[in-house]
Amino acid sequence: MSIQFRQAKRADLSLIVAIYNEAVATKQSTADVQPVTVAQREDWFASFNPLRFPLWMIENEGRVAGFVGLEPYSDRAGYRHVAEAALYLASDQQGQHIGSQAVDWIAQQAPKLGLTTVIARIFGHNQASRKLFEKAGYEQWGHLPEIAEMPGFTADLEVYGRHFTTTD
Repeated sequence: MSIQFRQAKRADLSLIVAIYNEAVATKQSTADVQPVTVAQREDWFASFNPLRFPLWMIENEGRVAGFVGLEPYSDRAGYRHVAEAALYLASDQQGQHIGSQAVDWIAQQAPKLGLTTVIARIFGHNQASRKLFEKAGYEQWGHLPEIAEMPGFTADLEVYGRHFTTTD
């Protein structure tokens, strides 16, 4: 298996939305409860900056397998070196250790981008993602009980984090 990471382009947005909407349907990794449209994700996509808070496409054997991004945690100055990880894989690409490679990619890139901390917000019932980040050295930093009102249930949110030493 040959995994590649490349900067996301505007032409990738429809694939990003399709992968994201698969996650909406599973209720495992996003609090969106309805599918989103490309138009609804335009501003989100435009907010990424390849030099500071990038969005990458993950390719497996030349085919898009998912996407991973580092989003600003907050617009407040004290959090300028903190990012939140967003990682979504196409349903047919899960279970192939692509997620592990993506989390490792974040660890390689975060220091180069001047980031000292990366957090991940993960539903409590999403054991696969929790284990993925724990295996990569993230620690559970917070627990928000019954915070997400999902169709048919209320979900806990776990906050995971990891510190990095920057290279700048």
